[in-house]
Amino acid sequence: MCEENAKTEHAALIEVSVSDDKKQAFIKLEKQEEGNTVFTREELLAALAENQIVHGIIESAVEKLAQRPIYKIRIKVAEATDPIDGNDGVVKLLVKKDADYKPEYSEDETIDYKNLNYFQMVKKGQILCEITKETPGIDGIDLYGQVIPAHKGRKPQIPAGKNTSLTADESKLLADCDGIIKFINTINIDEMMHIRKNIDFSTGNINFPGDVTIDGDVSSGFSVKAGGNLIIKGVVEDAKIEAAGNVVIAKGIYGGSSGDVIVGQDLRCNYIENAVLHVDGDITVDYIIDGKITCNGNIYLSGSKELVVGGEIQLLGELVARDIGNDREYPTVIRILGEKIIDQDEIDRLSAKAAEVRLQLADSSEKEAQVTALLLAQEKKDMLSRNHDSLAMEQIATLKKQIDRQLLNLKKEIAEIEDAIIYVKKRASVSYYGSVSAKRKLYRGTRIYFGEMPFSFEFDSLDHCKIYWDNDTIINGML
Repeated sequence: MCEENAKTEHAALIEVSVSDDKKQAFIKLEKQEEGNTVFTREELLAALAENQIVHGIIESAVEKLAQRPIYKIRIKVAEATDPIDGNDGVVKLLVKKDADYKPEYSEDETIDYKNLNYFQMVKKGQILCEITKETPGIDGIDLYGQVIPAHKGRKPQIPAGKNTSLTADESKLLADCDGIIKFINTINIDEMMHIRKNIDFSTGNINFPGDVTIDGDVSSGFSVKAGGNLIIKGVVEDAKIEAAGNVVIAKGIYGGSSGDVIVGQDLRCNYIENAVLHVDGDITVDYIIDGKITCNGNIYLSGSKELVVGGEIQLLGELVARDIGNDREYPTVIRILGEKIIDQDEIDRLSAKAAEVRLQLADSSEKEAQVTALLLAQEKKDMLSRNHDSLAMEQIATLKKQIDRQLLNLKKEIAEIEDAIIYVKKRASVSYYGSVSAKRKLYRGTRIYFGEMPFSFEFDSLDHCKIYWDNDTIINGML
């Protein structure tokens, strides 16, 4: 009986508490009024069990507290097992996004035309990226034996696209074919035709819907058409070239009587001589001689010569060269194309108004047809009955006159709106955003036009100049 009472008294002297985050449990011991109080291991464990603490008990701490009690201080005797969150999946890219990929330049910061690494080319089976999968994590257990769920790692965003595939263990993304990388959000590979010799009688003309690479020349009289990008490692001589994408020609373009070049995006080559070109993007070239060129972008001369002599060039953007023309005043024509600025909002408003009035005209025309039919029916009725209803005829005739007047006004309004649209279109102005810059000399034989307005100068040459349009005036500025 005394032993039971002692246990009950000891239990009252053991205070169990838990931390605010429920991850740690503590025991604080109190003394009896007389002498030191001895606690057994079993008593301490029983106190924990009474508070439903069953997990993470630190046995060594309980043993020490039983053997050598510490009073009035909280001693940690249990700790929860924290969950271990899983790791997120990781993708290590081995190719670059389009926005990050740039062609290589030589040491003097000019473009190396023999270096054709303008596009990211890959081989079948090449590793595009390495993938580390997410891990599930390890659950924890709280002081009360309940599971604390771990957070699973997030799945990696694998940029798999056209002509790519994962390995069986999904640790790598591979190229399924030879081709050229198109990488914005996903890695896509455009299949490529690779011709390892000249385009001549042995190959015939080429027409391929994707990218084309030619290791040799394109011979005179032949044609190459690519639905994507085109790389030619030799020269194009009096041949027809057409590509929807970018074109890179390692050596250059020598035109003739039948050759012309059409490029949907940018063109890069070493030289252009006696060639006819239409380029929707930018042109980067070392020199141009007697070229007949239309360019909807900019023309940059970059290389050892940076020269434009002869021919006729028209472009929307800027032309930048070291020398334009020569000291023999060889005729060279550069025409900056303008962009028409029109009040499209006003035209849209007038067009919408015209459509609305035309609907009213159609409705009035239908009413006019109905009244005319009614008038004819009334006339026929009066003739058969020989009893003329003059009041009815007068009312119908009055209604017809009102509708006819309305039709006339609506037609007049439509004509006025159409005249207003013509006036807005005629009032449109033309702006010229392009320019011509000579980093060294602009020779006198060069004729520069902004639309039909010529730029003229009296000296044999101009040095370090930039010719541009500002406030309806051609300006001769300095570089």
